[in-house]
Amino acid sequence: MLLLRFLLLSLLAALLLGAAQCKRITCQDSCCSFVEGFPVRLKALRSSYSIIRDYYESKDELDTALFNRTVLQHFKSSYGCSVMNDVLHFYLETVLPSAIGGHVGKKNFKAPIDTIGNLFQELKRELVKCRSYFTCRKPFEISSIKNSYSQMGGKGMYKAMVELDMLFNYIEDYVASHKH
Repeated sequence: MLLLRFLLLSLLAALLLGAAQCKRITCQDSCCSFVEGFPVRLKALRSSYSIIRDYYESKDELDTALFNRTVLQHFKSSYGCSVMNDVLHFYLETVLPSAIGGHVGKKNFKAPIDTIGNLFQELKRELVKCRSYFTCRKPFEISSIKNSYSQMGGKGMYKAMVELDMLFNYIEDYVASHKH
């Protein structure tokens, strides 16, 4: 009886170990490797943002959101690659330069904002390089986000910086949806 239990437990352990090994993905190209390694980049994004989050939350006085359910639905659609590319471009060209410009004398803000910008640049490069992997299509219009941002005036940058955490979640969901 004891021997039978031992054999059954050994068999169960072997099956569980085999199942765990089956889930490992061996990537054959750089796009797959990028997707599989993205959690490390996401952790760096969130870590950098945690340094500046409280400041931007304290300055955000607006109830209007830039990222709503519609934007999330676009991220989850077949046009998610285009959405992410446009949103990253918006942050890289508009939001992050404004955030750095507003904190020229504060070194403790420059480093985390630069890190976020560098990681966004890297992500944007990978999207372009891996267009077929992510099946990029173009019908997303970022104009509604840009219009809302413009209507917010000088406070739009604070709103956009506060919503970085939400953007990280959207990006995480999108990239994770392409894991094998």
